[in-house]
Amino acid sequence: MTTPFTRRRSPWRLAACALAGAVLLSGGVLAAPAPSAQAAEDTPSRWEPSAIPDRIVLTPAADATTQQSVTWRTSATTDRGLVQYRTMTPAPYPGGVLEAEAAHTEVTTDIGYTQNMHTATITGLQPGVEYMYRVGDGTNFSEWQDFATASATDKTTSFIFLGDIQNGILSDGSRVLRNAFRDRPNADAVVQIGDLVNDANSDQEWGELFDAFSYSLGTQNLITTPGNHEYDGGLSRTWRAQLPYPDNGPGGEGDIYDELAGTVYFTDREGVRFISLNSNISSEEGLRVQAEWLEGVLADNANEWTVVLFHHPVYSLDEGRNNLGIRTVWGSLLEKYNVDLVLQGHDHAYGRGNTLAAEENLPAGADPKKSATGPVYVGSSASVKLYEYGPRLWKENGAHLRRLDGGKQFYQLVDVTEGTLRYESRTADGEFFDGVTIKKDEKGKLVTDGVDPQEIPTGPVQPCLGCGGNPDPGEVAPDVPTGEVDYEVTGNLASVDRSKASLPAGMAYSESRDLLYLGDQNSRKIFEIDPDTDKVLG
Repeated sequence: MTTPFTRRRSPWRLAACALAGAVLLSGGVLAAPAPSAQAAEDTPSRWEPSAIPDRIVLTPAADATTQQSVTWRTSATTDRGLVQYRTMTPAPYPGGVLEAEAAHTEVTTDIGYTQNMHTATITGLQPGVEYMYRVGDGTNFSEWQDFATASATDKTTSFIFLGDIQNGILSDGSRVLRNAFRDRPNADAVVQIGDLVNDANSDQEWGELFDAFSYSLGTQNLITTPGNHEYDGGLSRTWRAQLPYPDNGPGGEGDIYDELAGTVYFTDREGVRFISLNSNISSEEGLRVQAEWLEGVLADNANEWTVVLFHHPVYSLDEGRNNLGIRTVWGSLLEKYNVDLVLQGHDHAYGRGNTLAAEENLPAGADPKKSATGPVYVGSSASVKLYEYGPRLWKENGAHLRRLDGGKQFYQLVDVTEGTLRYESRTADGEFFDGVTIKKDEKGKLVTDGVDPQEIPTGPVQPCLGCGGNPDPGEVAPDVPTGEVDYEVTGNLASVDRSKASLPAGMAYSESRDLLYLGDQNSRKIFEIDPDTDKVLG
């Protein structure tokens, strides 16, 4: 079919017409992961489930002092699931074992087999007590593992914070995880901000993830939120079945509430409230519904410390990204309620800072070069996929980027006691890179850097969707579009199909190269398009 249409020779108009569901992805990729060392063994049979439970993961239930959720995987022929548990004992073959039945969800994998995900929530536990447990079907069981319920009185806890893992999960991510658990073997939780995997429904990648974590997810609670790579037209089938979270998110009826279910939640542990938001659901309604819920959860919060986690950052480290909606709708609430840590990822680099407003009216004696009083915003990455990075989005939006680096993998350690929170970032080899201490007393809150001030140069400015606004057309009326071009629709680019993208459409234009760049937020592809010929160059 050929259809005449009127076309103006403008790359900006062309992009608006050509793109219905793509998103800017202008951050340059500095390095791509090398082929996995275990690639030769990556056959479907390697990842296929059996009657023996595997992929065991602890996730917080509604009350961390008296409840614990656990999920595991078996073959689809194993319908029954149960947890056997009791208080910790040094003796083998323990008696006094209790049981909790599990429900299961069948998941069809991309490799071709089906598998059951079993979830049980143990209730009636005692606060601050260590338990041992195993999972199975009554005949086939896992090894005995352990967990500890949260204390109802002690306000001491530690957790590990991880950014995107996504690529080279087993071959390269494993060392980051091992070093993190080596440094905090008794951490109560692992907090992760999404992009656990690269392909939302790749069972091989989910298998690599659990192999990389080894037994750790069966002994420490995983508190995570979905990234854009947990989406492929919708939330990953595996994520939804494998990672159940408290049903205390936004309540309501309609598509938006269905999309947010299980991804927006909060959990309290030993004086810390952890709050997960879903930054992939970034429509006006999606941001508003989450903001209304967030304000209620922040206002009605008796915990001393508050940690908010979501994937797309308030202040991007990738200078080609501008999460304006998140910054506008959520940022004001994070500041209003003076959240302690805002943990984010997505940009595959490391950055930490605060708003400039948080550096005003410091208490007497505070070092103005190292101090603030507001939320600490952190972006981190444990991935081998590396992006270019810079301070642009911080400087243009009233924020102070205090620490910046890239080209490395990072992990973070957070230790909390009553009145003090200590945050530390280390590189994959275990070397200290960044640190900050937050103290609270009757005088208020003070955030103090544990490193000397860093001079962060401003590099070449990258194209950025939404940065600086649109040019003012002034008094001059735009030219009337002229000319007609015959064209034939031969197909759609799946990578820029609205159903494949999780955020609104966008693009970037390079004046020096006279090229359009179109990309989806799921990072599948970036297209170079010649605006004069409309041809996709690569």
